Amino acid sequence: MESQPEAITTLFDQQADNYQQRYIDGMLAHYAPDAELLFWSSENVSCTTQHALRVWYESLFDQFEIDSVQYRVESFWTSGQIIGCCSIWQFETRMKKEGSSLELQSLRATHILKKIGNEWKIVHLHASPQ
Repeated sequence: MESQPEAITTLFDQQADNYQQRYIDGMLAHYAPDAELLFWSSENVSCTTQHALRVWYESLFDQFEIDSVQYRVESFWTSGQIIGCCSIWQFETRMKKEGSSLELQSLRATHILKKIGNEWKIVHLHASPQ
């Protein structure tokens, strides 16, 4: 199988680190500007602006501690300045309330990356529980 584009590895490694550090500005830096952005989850969350995405991540980080993040790219395709990929993300999380136990959460994600200027940005992300 062809090796995955470095753009996927670089961006996903940084996003995994940003999740663990709860670094929202770092996460948002990897998303496209509002005019090209669509974030959608199976939990009826749809964000088309960076502001809405910030509010969603703030809510997530207010509820959960994230102990670890791992991902595995299942498949990808490229076409010029576009990369699409399907991946599995696993998070070890716990609710912030005292005494909460560690839980493994697994998501299947589809990302569409687009080269904007000299950087690859997420223009579309759909995630649902696996």
